[in-house]
Amino acid sequence: MNIKKLICAVLTPVMLFTACSGENNGTAADVNPSDVVSAVLKEIPISSSVEKGTEDVGSYYSGMDISELDSAAFALCGSGALPDEIGVFKFKTSDAANTAQDALQSKLDSRKESFATYTPDEMYKLETAEIYSVGNYAVYIALEDNEKAKEIVNEKLKG
Repeated sequence: MNIKKLICAVLTPVMLFTACSGENNGTAADVNPSDVVSAVLKEIPISSSVEKGTEDVGSYYSGMDISELDSAAFALCGSGALPDEIGVFKFKTSDAANTAQDALQSKLDSRKESFATYTPDEMYKLETAEIYSVGNYAVYIALEDNEKAKEIVNEKLKG
């Protein structure tokens, strides 16, 4: 067997395995944020839920660079009595999504301060909140089951 055939014999299975592994290396699929939020709310509903979109982001999330925002969806407790909230923000670049995490962390810190005395029994939702990015998406999760919500979000975003 010549060297070229040997290399092909060794590399072909490796390339096929890599191509068929189903991994997307942490990059997000092109998903509508409202579809992600809806999928989470089907499993983990928010009492008195109010759903908002891209045009409402500036009113609820100060410090976020709206000029870099492509689309967004978020839901929260409309009465304000509970800290429950899920937000998925699609940005033009992954750098913008990473930067948005700072604004989301500020939002979380503010919510923790407010709810510590207002409804301390609900603090577990904020203490276990998730803020992260996947590709061009930034995510904010503060719900009854943050771990389950994160699984659903990741399943949708990583396609």
